[in-house]
Amino acid sequence: MQRATCPKCKRVLRNINAWHYCKQVDIDDLFVNKPDGVILAFDKILSEVADWKDVEISATKNCVVFVRRITFLVIKPMRKCLEVKFFSDNPIDEIKLHKREKLNSKYQGIARFHNEQDIPANVINLIRHSYLIS
Repeated sequence: MQRATCPKCKRVLRNINAWHYCKQVDIDDLFVNKPDGVILAFDKILSEVADWKDVEISATKNCVVFVRRITFLVIKPMRKCLEVKFFSDNPIDEIKLHKREKLNSKYQGIARFHNEQDIPANVINLIRHSYLIS
């Protein structure tokens, strides 16, 4: 799939006309004044996902977006926790989720973690599945 880069913010987009938050945001800025546990939880997920093939990582005004062909992971640092959103082609029952929704033909799972110890071992497998179907 041919991707485009926004000339203003340098974000990688599905196509040049794709809607996006057009402002350069540094990922570190999203974690200013966040608890250490939230930062460490993000670092744990980032260290697993960042080396996967063809992953583009960018920040918007309030979250970090991970894209392969389409978005497969959205991480939002919140005041007391890290909100992690990923997708599946089947209902997500493997872990306790804050919220689950069906979106068209896919399922969206939203989990919240207060620190890196809260992240179950199989959450990386669920994120990997989201990556593979994107």
